Amino acid sequence: MFRDEVLRIAAQGFAVALTTALLAVPCCIALARRFGIVDKPGGRKTHARVTPLMGGVGVVVGAAVGALVVALQSSKRLDTDLGFSDTRFLFVVGGSVVLFAIGLIDDVFKETMSFQPKLVGQVVGVLVLMAPQLARLWEQGGSVDQWLYQLFFLGWYLTIVNSFNFSDNMNGLMSGLSVIAFTAAILYLQNSDSIRSMMVAVLLVGALLGFMPFNFPRSRVFLGDAGSMFVGFWMAWIQFDLIKGFMGVGANDFGASHLIPAILIMGVPLFDAAYVVVMRVVDRRPIYLGDNHHLSHRLVRGGFTSVEAVVILWGLGLILAWVGILAVSAKDGYRYLIFAFSFLFMVAVCREVMALERAQGFPGSRYWKKPVGDDDDGSVDEIGPGGGGADARSLGGDEAGPGDEGRDDDVPRDAEVRAAR
Repeated sequence: MFRDEVLRIAAQGFAVALTTALLAVPCCIALARRFGIVDKPGGRKTHARVTPLMGGVGVVVGAAVGALVVALQSSKRLDTDLGFSDTRFLFVVGGSVVLFAIGLIDDVFKETMSFQPKLVGQVVGVLVLMAPQLARLWEQGGSVDQWLYQLFFLGWYLTIVNSFNFSDNMNGLMSGLSVIAFTAAILYLQNSDSIRSMMVAVLLVGALLGFMPFNFPRSRVFLGDAGSMFVGFWMAWIQFDLIKGFMGVGANDFGASHLIPAILIMGVPLFDAAYVVVMRVVDRRPIYLGDNHHLSHRLVRGGFTSVEAVVILWGLGLILAWVGILAVSAKDGYRYLIFAFSFLFMVAVCREVMALERAQGFPGSRYWKKPVGDDDDGSVDEIGPGGGGADARSLGGDEAGPGDEGRDDDVPRDAEVRAAR
């Protein structure tokens, strides 16, 4: 009976979040145009239309209204609000609000804001979440491993927030991969201890699905940093339910195997982020400067349209999420084996994509003109040994804003490729 009521409430929350986002996003488009929170074409940018940047606000509004409905319905039917009013959860909400605010500021001042304030804002947001635990450790005197765990916690959030922020580089890519990862989370968060996390995942899936018709396959609005950082923050929080055994007492590997299912469920954004960072290090460039090493860009250079590239990456995300769900119930040793095979699979995919690039006449690695507006603002830069033409206004450059979704979808892909050669 309890489970049936929970499912009914989840369905209601999903419907409300979806409907609210569908209604809110057009309003956000109008507001963005009214106040000039837009991405303008011209100069280095390849897209032809002035495009609003407040799609993430619609996602946040949709999720917030859905959460209110879930809290009210659960209090009425289950005599509990599922922990939505819990003090510790309010700190989580506070942290997400901080990241949303710093992302919105970056969207408003996208031409002038550097990556340092954005990184500081991300750290502050995560510290707000960590505040109760840090205060307790400070008062009671935590052990070394407890403080190391807090350091890991901070790194976990920053890595996931920026990985999903990085993946916001083509229409529908980041939102689609987020829906896949949240859906996988819903499938494994089926016990009573994780009902609140499952509800949050349901609400975000609904809100993102309400946003996607305005962003894929043609973009009328960008998710922006406000949306991508907000979604990435909650992704990190929800996936943390899967790694509670990390650094567990008595575990021979400090419980590191508990990380594997969550990493696989978020596999495409995490692998792509690691891949481009490695390529930037190889090319001896700062990791925060934008480039065209993302798998999505390589697929386009390999002969696919941007829509086809996004769908292919969605497919890879589905495969890795399914493997991650299987890894949840696997023994520790088998988890490492599953991770190794998954990693080799993604390496093989990258090698094949690079081979397709070379077949199209691209060198496959270093220093060329960007063909499809790899910067988050859809810009085209010449990348050379002297440094990146992409600005360093934000952490990741090309990943920290609306992404390659800023490109003009009316421009034929082959024409862009010819222009890039």
